[in-house]
Amino acid sequence: MLAAIRPDSWNLPLFLHVLGAILLFGTTATIAIVGFAGRSQPTYAPMLSRIAFRTFLFGIVPAFVLMRVGAGWIVDKEFSNNEPGWVGVGFVVSEPGAILLLVMGILAWVASRRQGVGKAALTVPILAGLYLIALVVAWWAMTTKPG
Repeated sequence: MLAAIRPDSWNLPLFLHVLGAILLFGTTATIAIVGFAGRSQPTYAPMLSRIAFRTFLFGIVPAFVLMRVGAGWIVDKEFSNNEPGWVGVGFVVSEPGAILLLVMGILAWVASRRQGVGKAALTVPILAGLYLIALVVAWWAMTTKPG
C-alpha cells in the first residue's frame, strides 16, 4: 500500500538505489565465486585473479557509487528529519563497507599482480563473502522494514 501513495518524484532515486544495490551484490558475489574458484583450480588462478580485480574496478566501484548516490537522494526526498531504523542499517552496512571494499580492491590488485598466488588471493574471496553477508542483512532490513 505504501508504494501506491509514493510520489512519482521518488521513483528515479529509488530505482537507482535498488539497481546499484543489486549490481553491488552481484559483482561482490562474482568476486567471491571467482576467488574461491582460483583457490581450488591453481592452473586458472592468474586469469581468475585478473577477472576478480577487473570485476572490482568496473563492477563494484560504479555499483557502490550508484547505490550510495541513490540512497542519499531518496533519503533526502523521503525523510527530512526523522529516519527510521532500517535506513540506519543501510548506512551502517555501506559506510564501513566502503573501507572493506577499498581493502578488498587493493588486495585484488595485489593478487592479480602476483598471478593469483599468496595470501591476498585467499583474503579477497573471504572479504567478499563477509560483505555479502552484510549486504544480505541490509537487504533484509530494507525489504522488511522492521520496527
